[in-house]
Amino acid sequence: MTAADRWRQQLEDWKIPEALLAAVEESPYGWSKKLWKRRAARAVELDRNSPTLDLVRDLADGGSVIDVGAGTGRASLPLVRDGYRVTMVEPNQAMLDGLAELKGEDEFEVIAGRWPAIAGEVEPHAVALSAHVVYDVPEVAPFLKALDQTATRGVVLELTPAHPWVNLGPLYRELHGLERPLGPTIDDLAAVVGEAVGAEPTIQRWSRPTDMVFDTVEEAIEFTAQRLVLPRGRWPELEERLLPRLTGRAGHWQIEPTERELCTLWWRSNSPEGGATPE
Repeated sequence: MTAADRWRQQLEDWKIPEALLAAVEESPYGWSKKLWKRRAARAVELDRNSPTLDLVRDLADGGSVIDVGAGTGRASLPLVRDGYRVTMVEPNQAMLDGLAELKGEDEFEVIAGRWPAIAGEVEPHAVALSAHVVYDVPEVAPFLKALDQTATRGVVLELTPAHPWVNLGPLYRELHGLERPLGPTIDDLAAVVGEAVGAEPTIQRWSRPTDMVFDTVEEAIEFTAQRLVLPRGRWPELEERLLPRLTGRAGHWQIEPTERELCTLWWRSNSPEGGATPE
């Protein structure tokens, strides 16, 4: 089995049983606009000088940046505000609407479409950036190849060390009797990069405070129940388990742990115009 096959299989293992999905009205993968905008705004402030963006600045050296799977711009808005020419690629209409709201304050290009299907329509950029996207990409090898072919200097990915829903595993076990996978991980992704692109990526591990903040305890419970595909009638079971892990105050509640582990994975582009490796 190839590294790309292992990545795909591990993501397929996360499929939620149809019986659980049928018992709730909302998709477990959705976001409320209010919560997403709050999270994006907090992430922009927390990550202005993150290892990821510092690396992008070093690699780009004033050149252009393409942000693939940009969401509402939380990964690359600090670059826009630093004066970089940034192109944001995003397939989701709700996220595109959020970017449209920002266009009055910040100057950047937006391309609506799914990567890598639209990669052929995109001009080369110094750096290709993609933050917190790859765990939603089963066919990750073509995704990575297209990033590599678009970047003239380097490709930078930001992600959690393992699938971001791993921390929900104990609650799925307690509330549904369902075991959840432990992968894929950053190391699985590095193996795919080597296989698909022929590069040996560098991984930097770091942490920062979580960008997930809730206005109320009820909002925290509702969001977690959505992720757990838990019918409203069972929310008291979740509340009993979640309250001991809530910390903060009104308008600023967080679920412990409040420190988030992150990784920056990058490699120098195989493009003949690729730049020098940063010191």
